[in-house]
Amino acid sequence: MTVASDTPPTRDPENSVLARWWDRRPRTRAQLTELAIMIGALSVVTFWAAGIGIVAGLVAVATALWAYRGPDLEGERAPREDTALALGSGALGIAVGVSFLFVALPNW
Repeated sequence: MTVASDTPPTRDPENSVLARWWDRRPRTRAQLTELAIMIGALSVVTFWAAGIGIVAGLVAVATALWAYRGPDLEGERAPREDTALALGSGALGIAVGVSFLFVALPNW
């Protein structure tokens, strides 16, 4: 199962200014893998929306691969199960979205 990662520090080390909520971004591989899992789940849920599930699935797969292979990220790699879950949910969202598109497209 996915373990919630630590929250980033609330102060920017260079400026000593409080980080704003819109400045927050995943900083470690584990956080980025968790983001990929969430986007993959979103792609499975929104498969019926024309193209949104497919695009979300592609983003989930790309994010999971970036979290696994990205050289500029800090921290240890996420467990293989989490990476497989992120890739699998993204691929499932793509597959279900494409199959729904092929079924619904002739009826439009």
